[in-house]
Amino acid sequence: MREDLVRTEVLTMLGSEPLNRTQIAHRLGLGAATVSEHTRRLIELGYLRELAPQVAGRGRPRVPLEVVPDAAYTLGLRVHHTHLVGVLMRLNGSEVRRFTLPFDPDSEPVEQLVAVCEQALADPGTGERIRGIGLAVPGVIDPARGVVRLSPHLGWSDLPLQPLLAGRLRVPVLIDNDTRASTMAELLFGTGRDHDDFLVLAVGGGVGMGIVLGRRIHRGPDGVAGEFGHVPIDREGPQCVCGRRGCLETYAADYALAARAHARGLTSEVVEVAELHRLAAVDAPGIRDLMAEAGAALGQAAAGVVNVLAVRALTVIGESHVLWPYLERGFRPAVEGGVLSGLEIMVRPWDDSAHARGAAALVLSATVASR
Repeated sequence: MREDLVRTEVLTMLGSEPLNRTQIAHRLGLGAATVSEHTRRLIELGYLRELAPQVAGRGRPRVPLEVVPDAAYTLGLRVHHTHLVGVLMRLNGSEVRRFTLPFDPDSEPVEQLVAVCEQALADPGTGERIRGIGLAVPGVIDPARGVVRLSPHLGWSDLPLQPLLAGRLRVPVLIDNDTRASTMAELLFGTGRDHDDFLVLAVGGGVGMGIVLGRRIHRGPDGVAGEFGHVPIDREGPQCVCGRRGCLETYAADYALAARAHARGLTSEVVEVAELHRLAAVDAPGIRDLMAEAGAALGQAAAGVVNVLAVRALTVIGESHVLWPYLERGFRPAVEGGVLSGLEIMVRPWDDSAHARGAAALVLSATVASR
């Protein structure tokens, strides 16, 4: 395990409960000397503190360690085509505060983002504790180079966003795909507490998948891994935003569901997600069947990934959570009928700050713990 990953694991583990060094070593499967070295460094940084020794039977007293939550903060920003959501996160994953601001991706986006970040860094009492800034961006993102390769929802292509921001700000800046950002939060604070290998299925304005194998997020060459929405399921299907036809996204994303409902004559116009939810709730003709079909398409494709990677857990996130009870009607039978072994399926409550928390978690993993 890389040294920064060890420290990240220690921080997040102790964020939920105090543990002594022996307990940490046992849970991480590491030697006592390795754990002692990393905890010593985290204590020096002020991120951990020792509690009163505990005596249990014979032997030397055990000294529990706990996180100092306010010793450092990370700032995560979720970039949406109409607004920004920011979350300032403590070392234990709790929020200091969150905010929402308008955003126009067509009007000097770098200047807008720099202004938001500089204001956060200048806030008295909190700004000086920010150790890094993460951005969760929809689309195909190359996190190693910090480039937005393609973001149809924002209208960006080949934008070197991270270098442009890093040259203007005094703290490290990271960017990644929004689904992978939320997958990092799941690894540190959610599904990863019980599983080393799992998938995160994100359904909303697009369809994405986060892949965790051996407690590492799989990003692939140039950051292209996880484009689950562009799995082809019908070569004669609808045109996708990627330029191809019949991608999974064209059946299951929010905009696709609305378009298909209108094309079938189930609605008089292309409606918003809230209206789709209302129609499904009142069992308007054909709407629930449409949702179940989309859920089945998602489930069949997901079962294939589960079988290839042999994971045992899948967590569902995304803005379409209000539609999930109707998508799930088709999704679960398709998954359960397609996987070769048992699969635990979890659904996370969603709010608009979820990807921002994921972006803050990226910084906690890659920047704070590696100091």
